[in-house]
Amino acid sequence: MADSSPADEQRKGPRRDASGRIVALTDLVAYALAGYVISVLGMVAFDGLFALLGMGEFGDLTGWLAVIFPAIIFVEQFKAAAGHRGRLAVAPAAGLLAVVLGVLAVGVASGFPPLVSGGLGALVTTVVYAVLWHLGLAVADRG
Repeated sequence: MADSSPADEQRKGPRRDASGRIVALTDLVAYALAGYVISVLGMVAFDGLFALLGMGEFGDLTGWLAVIFPAIIFVEQFKAAAGHRGRLAVAPAAGLLAVVLGVLAVGVASGFPPLVSGGLGALVTTVVYAVLWHLGLAVADRG
C-alpha cells in the first residue's frame, strides 16, 4: 500500500488563507448557507416540538433565528481579517445593507407564518452579507 501525502488527501472545508479567512466567495457562501440550513432544521425541530406540546402553533417561531450560525461564521471571518484594510468599514456597511434587504424580503413574504417570512429574511441577509463582505474586502485590498 502506497503512502499518502498531504497533497493526495482531500481538502475538508473551505479554502482558507494563513490567517484563517475563507478565500473564495463560493466557499464563503456555501459555508454560510450550510450554517443557515442547520439553523433552519433546528428551528423547525424546536417549533414542531413546541407545537406538539401545545405551546403555540407550528410556524410561530421567528425565522430570523436562522442567522445564528451564519453570524458566528461572519464573526470568525471578521477576526481572521484583522490585517485587512477596510474591514472596519466593510463589516457595518455590509451588515446594514444585508439587514435592510432581509427586512424587505420579510415584507414581501408577510402573508406567511413568521418561521417562513423570517427564514426568507435570514436567507437574504446571509447571502447578501457574505457577498458584500467578500467583495468589499477585495476592493479595499486593491485600493
